[in-house]
Amino acid sequence: MPDKALIMSLILLIFFVTQGCETDQPEVLVFAGASLNDVLEQQGNRFTEQTGVRVAFHFGGSTELARQIMRGAPADVYIPAGSTPMDLIEQAGLLTRGTRVDLLKNELVLVKRSSGQGEDSSIEAVFLGQGRISIADPDLAPAGYYARESLQHMGVWDDLVGRLILASNVRTTLSYVKADNVDVGIVYLTDAIAATGVDIIDSLPQESYPPIIYPGAVITQSALAIQAEQFLQFLQGNEALEIFHRHGFKTAY
Repeated sequence: MPDKALIMSLILLIFFVTQGCETDQPEVLVFAGASLNDVLEQQGNRFTEQTGVRVAFHFGGSTELARQIMRGAPADVYIPAGSTPMDLIEQAGLLTRGTRVDLLKNELVLVKRSSGQGEDSSIEAVFLGQGRISIADPDLAPAGYYARESLQHMGVWDDLVGRLILASNVRTTLSYVKADNVDVGIVYLTDAIAATGVDIIDSLPQESYPPIIYPGAVITQSALAIQAEQFLQFLQGNEALEIFHRHGFKTAY
């Protein structure tokens, strides 16, 4: 049977090439972690207003996006939720030299579906209970990797693994919680702040997982390298930083 991943990469390639043919304006294509969806859409609109350069986004699990880029998906900029997926791209020789920069930081929180009853809960109570817990798949998205690292560091991973429901990315984790398909989820703080229908129970100890860094870089195959680098520079400017801060992100530089 044909490789499903290869088929998906070909579909993406055809889609983005077709999209690019529909306008004479340059369009920078940004592959980015799912947790950046809302804030980057806003940043892209501001960048286009100021420069006239259009920006399109392809969001998903950062590790899966890295695999798509390594298979030839036509990304101009890559902004994953974690350093490890970016390291994969760099090791493959697909990053434009000198463009990699650490942009943002995030943290992990435990969330539950809003009930309106205001009952108390805690991370300890969740771990001692019997409910289902959703995290992003550690093999697909850094949010899952960080969650696993945290649970292992706290010594509860083996006890909880039978209760875990894996999601494709952090946004899907949130959707499971909101739909009451699971009792709690581990997500990024920024996603919890932006979401409706969920409450933050507790923060996971920041010393229990590696720093959550969002790097950005221009991909070597980009046909719009100048515009792509301009967008990365824009994301480091004062206006962009104010938008990031309003969404709960902290700067990494």
